[in-house]
Amino acid sequence: MSPIRVMAEADGLTPEEQLVADFHAQTARIAFTELQRYFAGGHLVLVGSDLDLVAVAVALAKDDRPAFEAWMAAGAVAGVSDDQARRWLECDAQLWAVVAEPWVLVQELRTSAAGNLVG
Repeated sequence: MSPIRVMAEADGLTPEEQLVADFHAQTARIAFTELQRYFAGGHLVLVGSDLDLVAVAVALAKDDRPAFEAWMAAGAVAGVSDDQARRWLECDAQLWAVVAEPWVLVQELRTSAAGNLVG
């Protein structure tokens, strides 16, 4: 039995639930300027606002190719374009980010109808 599975079972979580918990714990707001090296290395992936960032990270960790192919075909998951990176740099953008090695998944912050930032 793998150490991850033993730890997950000890916490009363399934391995997938443990992945979700781990990715939630690792998700944070970060300035794009802190992510430029990942962009330059081709490791920055933009997740559309209609998707759950952690769910995409879990799918990546589980190598769920059908889900990724569908998201990519729909334009919901894609590499960050040069134009997008330039816009983020110009406005000193803050993003949600989570690492699903070797990728860094990012999602733009959203605002509520009242203009407040929401997750």
